Order: sequence, then structure tokens, then C-alpha cells
Amino acid sequence: MATLVLSTVGTALGGPVGSAIGALIGQSIDQQLLAPVRRGPRVGDLSVQTSSYGSQIPRIYGTMRIAGSVIWSTELIEQEQAGGAKGQPDVTYSYAVSLAVALSSRPAKSVKRIWADGKLLRGAGGDFKVATIFRFYDGSEDQPIDPLIGSLEGIANTPAYRGLALAVFENLQLAEFGNRIPFLTFELEADEEAPALGSVLTDASDGTIVCGEPRPLAGFAAYGGSIRSAIEPLVDSFDVALLDDGEHLRQPTSDAAPYVGLEELGNSSDGRSAPRLQREQLPPRSAPAALRLTYYDPDRDYQTGEARAAVGEQPGNEAQQELPAVLTAAAAKSLVQDMVARAWARRDKVTVRLPPARLTTGPGATVELPTIPSQWLVEKTTVDGSVVIAEVRPSSGLAPTVQADGGRIVPNADIVAAPVEMKLIDIPNLIGLSNDPTLLLAASTSSAVWKSRPVLVSVAGLELPARTARSKSMLGIAVTMLSPAAAELIDEQNNVDVELIDADQWLTSCDDDALAAGENLALLGNELLQFGNVTPLGAGKFRLGRLLRGRGGSEWACVSHAAGEAFCVLRPGTVEPIVLPSWSVGSTVNVTSSGEAGASMQFLGEALRPPSPVNLTAERQTNGDLLIAWTRRSRLGFAWVDEIDAPLGETREQYRVAITGSSGSVELEATEPFATVAAAAIASLGLGLASVEVRQIGDFAASRPSFVTIDLS
Repeated sequence: MATLVLSTVGTALGGPVGSAIGALIGQSIDQQLLAPVRRGPRVGDLSVQTSSYGSQIPRIYGTMRIAGSVIWSTELIEQEQAGGAKGQPDVTYSYAVSLAVALSSRPAKSVKRIWADGKLLRGAGGDFKVATIFRFYDGSEDQPIDPLIGSLEGIANTPAYRGLALAVFENLQLAEFGNRIPFLTFELEADEEAPALGSVLTDASDGTIVCGEPRPLAGFAAYGGSIRSAIEPLVDSFDVALLDDGEHLRQPTSDAAPYVGLEELGNSSDGRSAPRLQREQLPPRSAPAALRLTYYDPDRDYQTGEARAAVGEQPGNEAQQELPAVLTAAAAKSLVQDMVARAWARRDKVTVRLPPARLTTGPGATVELPTIPSQWLVEKTTVDGSVVIAEVRPSSGLAPTVQADGGRIVPNADIVAAPVEMKLIDIPNLIGLSNDPTLLLAASTSSAVWKSRPVLVSVAGLELPARTARSKSMLGIAVTMLSPAAAELIDEQNNVDVELIDADQWLTSCDDDALAAGENLALLGNELLQFGNVTPLGAGKFRLGRLLRGRGGSEWACVSHAAGEAFCVLRPGTVEPIVLPSWSVGSTVNVTSSGEAGASMQFLGEALRPPSPVNLTAERQTNGDLLIAWTRRSRLGFAWVDEIDAPLGETREQYRVAITGSSGSVELEATEPFATVAAAAIASLGLGLASVEVRQIGDFAASRPSFVTIDLS
């Protein structure tokens, strides 16, 4: 007698760089011959990121979510950031890392979404939620060496990893992940369209399997110690029939099933009578009463799903099948029901004895018998003399599609980050800044998503790393021009319309007690003001009224407004202090962020200036002298808390006084808030109007001047 057997093929599939192929041995086409040894991949393996030498890298087909293997990385890169606000350390630290992750041991078209610690790192639109430079290498045979890896390791020591799809992150910022390398997963994955099941089997076996099975496969990961372990889940789950033609493992021919009549059954080689059919049926316990199929569900961000099918109330074991493939819940339900039906159908085996004319009927052929069911698949044939003894089993068909729901997950919000707009703010010290030269950095976007991001501050050749604030700034522009007004009283005559960059942010009114406590403090142009009344105008626009003007000594800016100037609400946590060297006053400061528009301004050190004097008067005395007097203010605070005087705020009290008339000018210094100009000096100024200017001289800068005009006629 002769028995048709499968040949031995291959080595290993999915080694360190995805080398394939292992051993697939068996007899005839029965998938039960694949089933006894279970050494294949397990669903969930693809979500485990590895970095150990020799880890298997799967061959990815279609689209999958995988973790991959970290094959190269730098040490953590420490970055210093100067502190600023009171109560904060002088220096804080952030960390970044550069690394390369191997994704697939066959070329891949692109990477789509990327998750870090389960949260979106890269959205469907290709935008990154955390600052990094990203490069993807598709694994082609002309793949270049990554420039970063080559520069650090040396070109001669750096492979190009050809044949290996690779993701490289440069300076991935780690603040969002507790300053550690996050667990990364990638939506790869490998083909623009879902490949056919047959083409996956052919590729995974390096051409040893020739299969034209047309059913599409949305995604599949082939890996394991052998072809058998790698493709067994596919062959077993989808009931792919394979036979050995002496060179390849092929699908049986799809010719129409020939009809075998009753007269052709019951042949024998010795002339003795033989039964027309020998039918055997295994006991129910030989087939699973229920089957659970685990798979990857694309509707749940490729998380593991499970479908279950059972045979009524039949007693028996519950089996588990793991399929590292992408299936919808409905497709998985249909597939698991088909698998259970096939398992129960295989309990039924028929042996027929055919005449010599049926010698061409071999394993894989489908025949039609005068039985119920009528379609049978030939599993095995032997020849006894001139009689063909064929073992057949019911031929299964595709199960109808059934409805199923894979469940729900908490989705990751994939909000595309809009470009960041930044503004450098140089104001008096009203919000608890340090005594060092300090700027405020405001930053906002038009989208709802916001994360603090690193920036680089440069001044006079010095570069300082910093970050935007933890919370988004309430930043915008003035739509209308604010008219001048005095700083001593609440301005109820004027209002200004502003428009915020983020239209979802909201401004609110407050009462006078809240105004007195410092609420609703904002910068408009160069003037600091507070607003008590807010009227929403829609689409991020608001009308601000009941204004307190010239706050913090900025009354000089009350007369210099224009439409289009910057507007920013100054709330703690929404603007970031940036401490600069003392010599930077007067220099141009620039701030940039990777891939974003920057901001620039000349730093005047407003927080270092004493506020300009107030209540300035100039009166001629009876002897012709000019008495000039004023009230000092302090940059340490504006509240009159002790009913005596504001704190000095400087190491010494000093003023510069200048009087300019029609014929000349006089300058003098004072150490008290008054000065007397002798009549003789006054006479040198000429007749008519004269201007009196007083500045307080601070430790780091002079105040802006206060002015008064006097008639010397």
C-alpha cells in the first residue's frame, strides 16, 4: 500500500531579524495533523515590548498593533531648567532619550498611530503629543543608516537594518512618563491593503506553501520557532487544506466534485464482498463542547478580543484557540462558530472502496456520495491491488456572517494639536516673581489639547532650556482699541473687545472685592489692567469693562493702545517665569520650540524697575526757589499695609530730578522724596512752561519718569 505524506521544510521563523522557516510535517491534508503540538504564538505577545538580545521580531502582514523590540537607545539625556517663581527650586531637571525599535522582519509601508503607556503619542494625523523627532525606515533593501545612530556609534559600527522595519525616536521628552522610557506600541504595520490569506501563507513559508486562498486578512503576525508554529493558527482556524505535490505544499484543485454512484462502492481486490461504506463516528467528548477564540479587535484599538461558540447543552471540554490576527467582532464570531462546526463534523469519518478508475482521486479531492451530507473531502488514500481505499470526511463550507459586538473601550482622544503661539511678557513684579531679571512666557493653541513642551531661550549667545507652563495661557489679541483713562479710579467709560486663541476658553466677571484681591489681572499691550465686567460675544470674543487701569505702575502705557495688540490673562500656572542673567537687560531675547513659531522682544527688566513716583508737585516759593515733592512707590508691593509708608525695595533711596525750560535745563539728585531748586538756577531755564521729570534710581534700573508742568513766567 502507498500513503501520501507531506515533505519536511524550513528552519525558524521570526528570529532576531526575522529569519524564516521551520518544520511543517504531516500526512495528507488533515489539519488535525497540525494540531497535536502547540508551540505557536499567543495573543498578547505583540503587546509586550522587549529589549533582550535574540528576541523574535515577527513578520507583520496587513495592519497590526505591536510593541516591537528596542534594539538601540542612549542613556537618559538630562536637561536643566532654571526655576523662577517663589517656592520653586532654583534648577529643575527634565529628561529625554533617543531609541530605535524594530517592528517587523519584513518591509512595512508606514507607521500610523503610536501609543506610549497606553496613551496616544502620535495621532492618526501624524502629529506627536510629546516633543520628539521621529524617523521611520520601511525595511527596504536600500535602507540607509540612521544618521543619529551612525553619529553616536560610528558609521562602521552601525548596521542599516535592511529587511527590518524600524522606528527611531530622537530626543523623546520623558516628562509625561515620569522621566522614564515609556512602553511603546505601534499601529504598523505592513501592507497598504489587507493581503490575501494565501499570499500570507506563501510569504511566511518562503514559497514552500503555494496557496491561492483569496480571503482577505486585515492583519497577522507570523512568528515562532517553525513554520508549523507560525502558520498553524491560520491553517487551523481557517481550515486551509494543504497537500504535498512533491515540491510544494498546495491547496487541492477546485474542480467540481465528481459523483460516485452506488455501483462504484464496495470494491475488493480478492473478489470477496466488501461493504459499500464503512462509517465511524467518534464519541461527542472527542470534540469541544465550546470553543473560545482570542484575536485582535481593530475597533478596540487592537486590544485582545474573545469570541465564543458552543454546541447547545452538549457536555464536554471547552477549548481555547489563539489567533494573532486582526478580526472584527462579527468575523471572529463567524469564524469560531465555523471552527466548532468543523470539529464536530470531523467526528464523522467514512471509508469507501473505489474501482481502479478512481486512482486519480487523491487527498484534497472533493467527491459527491449518495449520502447525507453529499459533499466529502478525501483525507487519505491507499491502493490495495486495484482498489482505491479512500478515507473521507464531510466537506465544510463557510459559515454565514453573524452579528457580534466586541465591547467598548475608553478611547484615547486623538485631538490634533494646533500650532503653538507664544508671547514674551516683561512686566513689574506683581505675581511673586524672584528678584532676578525675569520674563514671563505665555503660550496657547487653538485646539483643546495642551501639554507643557520644552522651549529654548536665547539671549546674547546664551541658550537656556525652559518649558511652557503646565496650563495653557489665556492668550489673544485686542479686537478694538482701548481709549486712555486715569489710573486712580475705576474706568467705567471705556471697554475693549478681545479675542482668545482658544475659542473654548472663557472669561468671567468679578465683583469689586475680587478686583481688590487682584482677580482678573491681564496685560493689554504694555498696560496691566483688571476687568470687572465680561460680556461674551461668541467665538472666543469678549467685551471687557469696569476696568482698573495702569496696575503695577504701568499707567505710562494707558495712552498707547492699538487694535491687534497682545492680550494675556495673568493667572498662576498659566505663564512660566524665565529667569535671565542680570547682564541681559537691554538685550533681545528669543524663544523657540521645535517645529513651532517663536517669540522675540527686547528685555527691559520691568520687574527690576522701581515704580515711577506719584503725586508729583512743583511750586514756586516766596523767595523764588522751586520746591518739587513726590510720593515714592515700591516694587516690593503696592498695598499700604502699615499706614506709614511702602517698603523701600532698594538698598538705598535715590532720585534723579530734571527740569527743562525754554532756555536750558537743570539736573540734580535727591535722597528723599523732595528737592529744592534755587532761584538762580530757575532763572537760567527761561520764561514760559517748564517740564519737571523725576525718576527713582533702583539697584538694577531706574523707574520710568513722572512728569509735571510748571509756568515760570
